[in-house]
Amino acid sequence: MKKKYLLLAFISFLSLLIISCETKSSSTTNPEGSDTTKVATITGQVVDGKDGKALAGAIIKITDGDIVKGTTSGTDGKFSYNFETNEDKDLSIIVFKAGYFQDTTRIFAIVNSETEVPIFQLQRDESSNAGDFSGRGASIYLFSQSQEFIGVKESGSNESALIVFEIRDSSGVVIGENNPVDVSFRFGATPGGGEYLYPSSARSNALGKVSVSLNTGTIAGVSQIIAEAVVDGKPITSKPINITIHGGFPDANHFSIGSDQFNYPYYGILVGKGKISVLVGDKYSNPVREGTAVYFKSDAGVIEGSALTNKLGVASVLLFSGDPLPNDPVYGPGFFFIHATTINEDEEHITAKTRLLFSGSPVVTLSPRTFTIENGGSQAFTYSVKDINGNPLAPGSSYTIVVKTGGDAVANGDVNVKMPDVQSGHTDFSFSVVDAKAVEVNPSDITVTLIVGGPNGTATLTASGITH
Repeated sequence: MKKKYLLLAFISFLSLLIISCETKSSSTTNPEGSDTTKVATITGQVVDGKDGKALAGAIIKITDGDIVKGTTSGTDGKFSYNFETNEDKDLSIIVFKAGYFQDTTRIFAIVNSETEVPIFQLQRDESSNAGDFSGRGASIYLFSQSQEFIGVKESGSNESALIVFEIRDSSGVVIGENNPVDVSFRFGATPGGGEYLYPSSARSNALGKVSVSLNTGTIAGVSQIIAEAVVDGKPITSKPINITIHGGFPDANHFSIGSDQFNYPYYGILVGKGKISVLVGDKYSNPVREGTAVYFKSDAGVIEGSALTNKLGVASVLLFSGDPLPNDPVYGPGFFFIHATTINEDEEHITAKTRLLFSGSPVVTLSPRTFTIENGGSQAFTYSVKDINGNPLAPGSSYTIVVKTGGDAVANGDVNVKMPDVQSGHTDFSFSVVDAKAVEVNPSDITVTLIVGGPNGTATLTASGITH
């Protein structure tokens, strides 16, 4: 019997121990079995710093430097938030409201306690229209435009531009949502190619802005856009906004090609370099749209195959000398053409070409090669400087006549020539050597030397004689 009582007592003790453990366990877990999180409750209120009225919808940001949480104020301006934390800590409270300057404060929050923040008294931002501090609309200004210019219709360029106007009150403050203005749009002038504005009128939004889209027509020119409204019986009008319309398809009459030189010293030279450019305009004489493709080919050497026009309608490629050597059937050896091709609005190929010259090494003549100059007399000379194909040398070439004598002879005429950039002429020259002092008899030997220098190479030729 005693053993039975002892057994019952042991069972009772064991039951109490199990219950105690369950009770302890249930105090640190929630019904789902996760840890219970401690919180610090933050409360406060946001009001207008000028009149003390409650501000609803203010944004409250709460942060400990790592974690950022937020809430908003109610219709009474009050807010409350449970910030999760396992320890007491410093918190920053930052308050925002459209139309007001933000405010910030710091508090020390205690776990499982409520901390009341001092009342936030936000100050109005009078330069903003968000708090609706503006008066009635009194002026209209251009706020932005998406494009400085647009292309004519179906040119491949951007064919519309968005123009945004801003309405301000008499103090220059942008109007708010409680003072909307109905604004209408019209053209002051147009090219007359079917351009139009959409919409024809609109109401300003909460930020005092109103926008209209200019859509291009088929004719290049300038479009002038005006925004106007009537507020309290008084008309207000924007200054005219001008947007140009151009950038059509390439036009054969406005398709030009050229190079940085007409005459290059590259005949028989490998990889001499030149620059070829085209200027492409539309039928209204405006640059075509940026990015218009142009194809190039050359009758001699090698040329880059294509380039895209820039905003000025210009595209450029590099030309390199090499085989085949230039030999035009009409103009002869040394001459060749560069061809450029693009496509017009009728889907037709249009071309432009330019003639270039590759000149070679110099070949010179001088006549006479022997001579005698009597006392007080003179001797006429002619000389020629050409390349191996009979063409003029490249720009930068120089031809100099040097006279050496123990007497008084001097040279006049083409004695110091600088070659221009030409493809013909400028190959034959003349000069005279004169006994400058006829009253003196001073017999002497004399030499006359032609010196050629420049990018085509060098050459010299000498004539010799005597003076009596």
